[in-house]
Amino acid sequence: MKSFALSSMLMICLAAPSYASQWLELGSMPNGNLISVLDTQIRKGDIITTRIRNDLSEPKPTEHGSITRIEADLQINCSKKTISPIRTFLFDDQGSTELSVNLRGGRDFIKKNEDSSFGLAIKELC
Repeated sequence: MKSFALSSMLMICLAAPSYASQWLELGSMPNGNLISVLDTQIRKGDIITTRIRNDLSEPKPTEHGSITRIEADLQINCSKKTISPIRTFLFDDQGSTELSVNLRGGRDFIKKNEDSSFGLAIKELC
């Protein structure tokens, strides 16, 4: 019983920082999607690790449901103006992440168009 209580307390302590984080609005895209970033970021030299959120103005239908929000854990290389997506979470209209995917795994930095949500993140965070 003590180990259960100890592990429960540990899980609560580890979860607390994610609840303390808040979304900061970066701006909107021409298509009306609202782009936000978590206010907690890890910075190591030119590399920023964070999560961005893309609230879609129009749901994107898929064969498994409609996507209404996309969140991505990513790293930004500010000196090279590139992005490396780590994980992408696709939310349906019920708030479920069953459609989520593990993208590039944080290996490759790719150049993004300034007019994309990733381009907006580079512009605002670097």
